[in-house]
Amino acid sequence: MIILFNDIIQYSDAPEEIKSPALADLFYYTEPIIINLENQYLIDSIGIGSTKETKGKNFTFSFNDSENTKINFTFETSGLYIMKKPIKASQIIITTDAEYIGRIGAGIGCRLPTAIKKEPSYRSTSAPRTTLAGQEVRGAGGYNFRALSLDVNYKITKDTIEEIEKGLKYIGEGYPFFIDLSTESYKLPFNKLYAIEKNQLNMTLQSAVKRFLYSYRFDFEERF
Repeated sequence: MIILFNDIIQYSDAPEEIKSPALADLFYYTEPIIINLENQYLIDSIGIGSTKETKGKNFTFSFNDSENTKINFTFETSGLYIMKKPIKASQIIITTDAEYIGRIGAGIGCRLPTAIKKEPSYRSTSAPRTTLAGQEVRGAGGYNFRALSLDVNYKITKDTIEEIEKGLKYIGEGYPFFIDLSTESYKLPFNKLYAIEKNQLNMTLQSAVKRFLYSYRFDFEERF
């Protein structure tokens, strides 16, 4: 699993809709989006969030690094998209044939090998009820979403914890994470996720070894 803990787009002049944690806050695209970051940052992954498939799915990200790198991604679903190599840049230019964009994220994706046990689930916030006559009344409102539980056993290193600390302001404000699950997709029905971690306001890591290695059980719930 690769997860973006520190989203550097939050430290930029990007449009507020692109920085918003709610993907329903749409930015309607008309011309290339120029994003200036506060500093030069290492970037090896891009988060793309959208509420649904639009008329276009192609994204190009251009950077002002020493090689003027350009990366193309085809949007599949909301989640984290991995670059072939890390670059250092202070500006990102986005071009797309999509009608609108939800949230965009960028930064260093932390690679966390997960245990064999995987627990995907499908949930709903609807509240159906049964009448006294035994009739089922459908739940009004609500939404359906995916959830996923994963164990990371002694694979959380000092580098990962540093990324968590850098992103703690927005993690603590409940911002969902961009996640790539390609390495787990051999036994999961999806390979990307945009989700909160149920305990991200109180993340307690565990260790019982004499090395700087920690464990954590991630309980993700999809957000939109």
